Amino acid sequence: IGLNIGSCKFSDISGFSLHPVKSIAAGEGGIITTNNENYYKILNRLRSHGINKSEDPFLNTDFAYTDNLLNPWYYEMQELGYNYRLTDFQSALGHSQLKKLDDFIDKRKKLATFYDQAFESIKNIEPIQKKHRSISSNHLYVIKIDFNKISLSRAELMLKLREKGIYTQVHYIPVLMHPFYKNHFQKVDEFNNSIEFYNQCLSIPLYFSLSFDEQEYIVNQFRKLFETF
Repeated sequence: IGLNIGSCKFSDISGFSLHPVKSIAAGEGGIITTNNENYYKILNRLRSHGINKSEDPFLNTDFAYTDNLLNPWYYEMQELGYNYRLTDFQSALGHSQLKKLDDFIDKRKKLATFYDQAFESIKNIEPIQKKHRSISSNHLYVIKIDFNKISLSRAELMLKLREKGIYTQVHYIPVLMHPFYKNHFQKVDEFNNSIEFYNQCLSIPLYFSLSFDEQEYIVNQFRKLFETF
């Protein structure tokens, strides 16, 4: 409907990562957007040690005021919070990149479309999410490979590509497979789709400065490896 993610038209809160590989980078950290004033005030407290600096009424009014005049130095910790603030220079970097966001997204879309077309001719590789290119930020480019049909395991394939200077990754290991959560998933067979996707997925290079010549090199290395399967 023409609205950007983060407008909170249909949600109370939206969250964004500012990890260096994301569309907008600020070194690390993230951003939360909301149109709810109450949530906004709560978030302000949580990011700064639970401290209120006049966003909400002060609780210790005897300390907050002198003769009904708000003490300009006063603040108070009203709940448990943490230091979740971005540094000033990280915030400035992230803000400056907002002006370039449309260019970043447009380039990623072109890179993803290039891959879509190039991989059509390579057997046993299936690009995913092709029909959503126009509305996606295309943060990752993920292909599915049926490793049962080729003579390489995923680990072997990744290492062979690495030898050619191509670094790939798996996004993501399902939550149910991590030790911390494993005890909460007693029936792993209820998550067959997650397991099947995990067993076949592989993320290949996609970033703003990636050139089409570099993409062609990447595709050709896949073509050479897969032409015998």
